[in-house]
Amino acid sequence: MRTPLYLDAQRRLRDFILAEKLGPGDPLPAESRLAEELGISRLSLREATKSLQTLGILQARVGRGLFVSTFSFAPILEQLPYSAGVGGSSLAEVLQVREALETGLVVEVARRMSASDLDALDALVEEMATAYAAGDSLADVDRRFHVTLFAPLGNTLLTGLIELFWDLFHKLEKELPAGDQHSVDVHRDLVAALRSGDPGQMTRAVSDHFEGIRRSLA
Repeated sequence: MRTPLYLDAQRRLRDFILAEKLGPGDPLPAESRLAEELGISRLSLREATKSLQTLGILQARVGRGLFVSTFSFAPILEQLPYSAGVGGSSLAEVLQVREALETGLVVEVARRMSASDLDALDALVEEMATAYAAGDSLADVDRRFHVTLFAPLGNTLLTGLIELFWDLFHKLEKELPAGDQHSVDVHRDLVAALRSGDPGQMTRAVSDHFEGIRRSLA
């Protein structure tokens, strides 16, 4: 089956970016030169560039041309079916991926954490407890807890996935149960597990945390 012209143009353009080792902020050649370089028509090139802008791979700057974008999950987020609500698969599938990553990485991040990192997590747990006592949403402090937890890894992909989950959560927050005392307790238990240095206790604590979220989704 023949590949549609616009898909072939997309592939050639992505290959060009990789071959030229272009990174975020780097400009693409002028349209006429780029079309000639890729061996495609200018019309096909325009269709390809519009598609890659939608995907967040390219960015158009008025009067300056096209540039390679900084990677972001935002375009993916925009395509996810929020209208499906909590009963849909979007949030549950992102949660499944995030749980697998956090469970697999919690022991490694514990090895890299400093005393000040652990103190910062303790402070966030207390902030969460205060928010719960005041009847406020725990979502924002919960997000900051997990971003802070895995910050020592310096893994921007993981951080992006965590942020993606919370962006989805905020879209659906009104349809989800509010945080409860268990939400506070599982985070406190997770910090205690990190301080213990026991890998088994760490992974159990992460599992207990996500089990609570799954119950909310159910």
